[in-house]
Amino acid sequence: MYILASDYDGTLTHDGIVSEEDRLAIEKWQMAGNLFGINSGRGYSSICKEMIRNNLVCDFHICNNGSIIYDGDSEPVDQTAAGGKILQSLIPFIIESGGFDVSIYRVHESYRVIIGNEERRNFHENWITANDLKIIPYFNQVDTRFIRDNQAGELTGQVNRQFGKYVTALQNGVNVNIVPAGVDKATGLLHYMALKNVPKNHVLAIGDDYNDLNMILEFNGYTVTSGRPEVIAHAKKAYNSIAGLIKEYLPG
Repeated sequence: MYILASDYDGTLTHDGIVSEEDRLAIEKWQMAGNLFGINSGRGYSSICKEMIRNNLVCDFHICNNGSIIYDGDSEPVDQTAAGGKILQSLIPFIIESGGFDVSIYRVHESYRVIIGNEERRNFHENWITANDLKIIPYFNQVDTRFIRDNQAGELTGQVNRQFGKYVTALQNGVNVNIVPAGVDKATGLLHYMALKNVPKNHVLAIGDDYNDLNMILEFNGYTVTSGRPEVIAHAKKAYNSIAGLIKEYLPG
């Protein structure tokens, strides 16, 4: 049995769509007795909505950049959290640095931080102010966004230097995902591999962006031809699609 863990946005999908070729290749992979799952910066509910929309079934989900792991069920089999106290200094630092769309994620809930006179656009979210951060005892991920890649890169470095004892910041394009210290997609996949008792040489990983790089390095993994040059440079091989990778392991 092999495990194939794929990033979602930009790797498995383009403009939110899973191609029919990829979907059929994944089905063939699973029918051969292998496991397929998503390893993403997204949360579980977001990924599940995408799977339904694309008519795709996953055997596992590694969510929030490795901090929450699901094994075919709606309850996590493993999670790593950071203490909420750090939010009282981390969130103001993000906002002062120009980050917007600041959200805090936990297993069963998320919070959107109100910045200035920001309008509450989605009333299904839990909206809080910076003064309310003390009510959050722990978190699995903080997300923020910038206009340009270089701004996201600057905040990533600053957070890792200033708050690295407590959290790890990972750049994902113009987004920055902040998880508990030492957590990333690689550690999440290592935990899942151990859970399923699958040897490392039977684990395939593929991604396209900066937050996939540690996973690709850890598993001698793959990327797609549309991936970032820095990721392509470190990947074992670049494919046009997930189907291309699967075909090499399931010829015919």
